[in-house]
Amino acid sequence: MKKILFLVTIAMLSVTVLHAQNGWITHKGDDRVLVKFPSEPQETTPGTFVAIASKDSSTVYVFSIVDFTKFGIDSASLVPLKTIPQFTAQLKAGMKKSIPTANFEDIKISTWKGFTSYTTTGTDPKGKKYDMFMFIIGSKLYSLSTIRLSGIDVKGRDDYFAAVEITH
Repeated sequence: MKKILFLVTIAMLSVTVLHAQNGWITHKGDDRVLVKFPSEPQETTPGTFVAIASKDSSTVYVFSIVDFTKFGIDSASLVPLKTIPQFTAQLKAGMKKSIPTANFEDIKISTWKGFTSYTTTGTDPKGKKYDMFMFIIGSKLYSLSTIRLSGIDVKGRDDYFAAVEITH
């Protein structure tokens, strides 16, 4: 029974990943991370890439890389900080500064592929939904976000978040 459940789980995950790969564009974030977008991403600011779904412009896909060494924090200094509430409070404050009209839920800390990860969602008065998935590798924070209108299915978000690849 456990083996069947395991195989069903793997099959379901494979369908999600394969769907995201079919026709999506691979973007090399840096030497560690590849992200797949539904359309060609454009760099809006250094380290931030944005794509709009070609078939349905109601969802925007954003990928950003923040290198903490630019703020004087190396990977060794980041280790004791990345799982404490003060760190996630600072992440949330930074998000609020970037998107002042959005109200974000508390950031949940977890582990993804052995790396510390964070998730949160938010909304704004215009009915936009913000979904964020972030993870830290070394001294870098990788952030994937979707911005969608209220009522728009989360499938595109799920495909986008599932299409991240760690290269080494």
